[in-house]
Amino acid sequence: MEELIEYGTSHGLGKLGAGIRLWANINPVLLLSVFLPALLFESSFAMEVHQIKRCMAQMLLLAGPGVLISTFCLGALLKITFPYNWNWNTSLLLGGLLSATDPVAVVALLKELGASKKLNTIIEGESLMNDGTAIVVFQLFYRMVLGQNFNVGDIIKFLSKVSFGAVAMGLAFGIASVLWLGFIFNDTVIEIALTLAVSYLAFFTAQDGADVSGVLTVMTLGMFYAAVARTAFKGDGQQSLHHFWYNLYLLVFFYGTNNIR
Repeated sequence: MEELIEYGTSHGLGKLGAGIRLWANINPVLLLSVFLPALLFESSFAMEVHQIKRCMAQMLLLAGPGVLISTFCLGALLKITFPYNWNWNTSLLLGGLLSATDPVAVVALLKELGASKKLNTIIEGESLMNDGTAIVVFQLFYRMVLGQNFNVGDIIKFLSKVSFGAVAMGLAFGIASVLWLGFIFNDTVIEIALTLAVSYLAFFTAQDGADVSGVLTVMTLGMFYAAVARTAFKGDGQQSLHHFWYNLYLLVFFYGTNNIR
């Protein structure tokens, strides 16, 4: 009688094995929808506005043309080296996925070494923005892999709609929520609940309703709050808001990382 080998062993691993099987079969869209809005909003909301203004040109250059160059270089390398006979669309699809970097360890090391605040801001901001760029590029090549045909005009139209539409939607949700905050008087719990609700609502509306980038929408929303909405929170509300989002970020990041691994 043949034994079923699972996870390198014939044992079922009990509750651990049940947990692994549960996460192995989870819907990846559900996983992104639960974890991504909170991580994106906290990262963009925590950035310092004056540093963003100083480093915006470098961040846009690295997150825009930089990601595109990386996508085409990686796609060409995959096309040449991998023995899978992939076409260019499939190779560039994987190249776009691999172009989104996560420099958490690098930023932590730079802070320990006492590197300049400008360098930290460029790396953190570029990392945040290139997630949005990489997802837009992924959506484009994913549609090509599925058989849709795009000419140069269609590509420019698609990229403009997905990116600029997402920025506009993030600003719209930011303005509406800030106006709503004006009707809330000294109630920190409701203010925090509003920011949590609007971040997820903006993500789902953009991703599923308007067919634009939910990542760029939430990133724009967080930066709008960082630049404009800080003064909208009265009393100790601003400090409580930062504590809430920082703790939520730690909870989501470590829980998601440990379970995905």
